[in-house]
Amino acid sequence: MMNFNERLKPNTEFIIYRPARISTHHLDVINELYLPLIQSEATMLYIYLNESTSHYDPLAIRFHKEIMDEFGIPLSKFSNELEKLEAIGLVRSYVSNEAHDDLFIYEVLLPLTPDSFFKDPMLSLYLYNKIGPDAYRKKKERLIYPKIPGNISEVTRKFTEVFTPGSEEGFSVPHESFQKENHSTGPNMDLDDFDFEVLFTHLKGTKIDKAFFTKEIRMLIVKLSVLFDLNAYDIKQILLSSTTQYAGIDKEQLKYEARRYYQKENGSRQPKLQKEDETAEAVTEETGNSYIDSLENINPLDRLNDIRNFKPSDQDLKLVTDIIAKTSLPNGVINLLLEYVYQQKQGDLNYPYTMKIAKDWEAKGIRSAKDAYQSIMDFRQQKKNASQKYSYKERQGERRPAWMDKKEKSSDQKPKIKKEEKPKDQVPQKTAKDDPEIQKMIEEFRKSR
Repeated sequence: MMNFNERLKPNTEFIIYRPARISTHHLDVINELYLPLIQSEATMLYIYLNESTSHYDPLAIRFHKEIMDEFGIPLSKFSNELEKLEAIGLVRSYVSNEAHDDLFIYEVLLPLTPDSFFKDPMLSLYLYNKIGPDAYRKKKERLIYPKIPGNISEVTRKFTEVFTPGSEEGFSVPHESFQKENHSTGPNMDLDDFDFEVLFTHLKGTKIDKAFFTKEIRMLIVKLSVLFDLNAYDIKQILLSSTTQYAGIDKEQLKYEARRYYQKENGSRQPKLQKEDETAEAVTEETGNSYIDSLENINPLDRLNDIRNFKPSDQDLKLVTDIIAKTSLPNGVINLLLEYVYQQKQGDLNYPYTMKIAKDWEAKGIRSAKDAYQSIMDFRQQKKNASQKYSYKERQGERRPAWMDKKEKSSDQKPKIKKEEKPKDQVPQKTAKDDPEIQKMIEEFRKSR
């Protein structure tokens, strides 16, 4: 993955690779379907990357300072907006492998067709959650085109019935690369994001043949597994309800069963929670792993379910969906944000308050749970230096939330850490065993389950 902080500078060169021009139809799709998800800044950047190439020769080398001047934004803001275009599948970014050659190539892709967009489980669900059922239905209706009338017979002439091929002398099929429409393939996912070998092991002895798993089916399974946080066993159960021996795997039924599987009550079987619990137990031992590290691998929807005991409100779901759609924050940062606000506001995931922090962290370039944790520690240290004292009542009892406890370490205290811990002026990286605050976070994590 690119590290823009190290490699992206105003004089860094870039090339735009755009084999086909965007049409008014494509712009309609961008405005109707993509704009609500990536917002106006990323949309304008996408249009600029398309249209600005008209003023240059193909593959002309340009400088990032041009984008900074045109939009009046710093490179950090540009990289944030570009990440949205990359993640949603409208831009692919490459960097030169040549030593000391900081050249970026941005391949601009055409948007999905409305049919492909609405049939993509991730994009359609994000759009639905973002704009609501009424607006979602209206957008679908505007983009629907009626089917060709039935009870007809095709009478189209074949090529050989109209034209006579000429002589092949001196002719050869060209091998050059021509202008073409390189369409988006949807959200930027990889087949390696799901372990199919484990799934095939689970499927032994069932009616589901390995030959059913085309590349399209595999990619759909990857998307569903990420969207609904499903493991190989979960996918097996879903496949059993959406596969027939002769017709194979029904894609629409597969998406429906995945949604139904996610929404139904899990009862005593909670594989993801067990995994998190094992992680939480492991970090209390001397393994070198921290509780904060474990947040990187948890789906925010799953963490929300943990906090709300599998009964999140519509507002909770809207909050998490909007954070995912409106910011480029990774999972670890979103999970830490939810825990922070949950404790800060005594169980209330306040929408404006949470979104404000999310936007602030995005602007600061926070890309990991550790960075988010450090930001909170820095904020608390500033308040401590300003002699501003706060007292909060936790939802259970009278002690302060873990996030607002001051990091006082005196000889009178008896923390659950080893005495050889050395006091430092700045907050160091610690394992859960060495940091009493993270111990309290783990305690809160267990309470919320």
